[in-house]
Amino acid sequence: MASDYFHGYALNGVDAKNRLSIPSAFRDVIRARSASQAFLLAPHETAPCLVGYDQSHSARLHDMVEKRFSGQYGMERDDFVRRLFGSTESLNFDDSGRMILSVTLKELGEIDRVAFFIGAGDYFEIWNPQLLLELKSSDTRLARIVRKQLELRGEAA
Repeated sequence: MASDYFHGYALNGVDAKNRLSIPSAFRDVIRARSASQAFLLAPHETAPCLVGYDQSHSARLHDMVEKRFSGQYGMERDDFVRRLFGSTESLNFDDSGRMILSVTLKELGEIDRVAFFIGAGDYFEIWNPQLLLELKSSDTRLARIVRKQLELRGEAA
């Protein structure tokens, strides 16, 4: 069912208390998948952004680890699971859809005054929109979306 996946995008402001509104469609997916307002947020494995997902996605990540390492334990696996699970924060959003972004995650995601959310199916990403434009400018459709959202908000692209 389409509602069980993260679709779409949004540009939302980060206030002085590091509060950030999660797009309502993303909140709906989190609630549908976990029957709660809790979700996980972590630095992306390879990109300079944050990754958010519902609690049940952790089981899929664990399965991925098992397939990748086939039960073999060692330094490479240990480093990988530390990056995957160790830097993750469990967060909640309030009834108005706001979460509080920790100083650590805000810094790791290089988030400043605004944050660009983009759905990625099983998870969603949160980007500093300027950084996204710098790194993903070859994806012209995405770049146009980000620029338009910044323009609508009165932010420079």
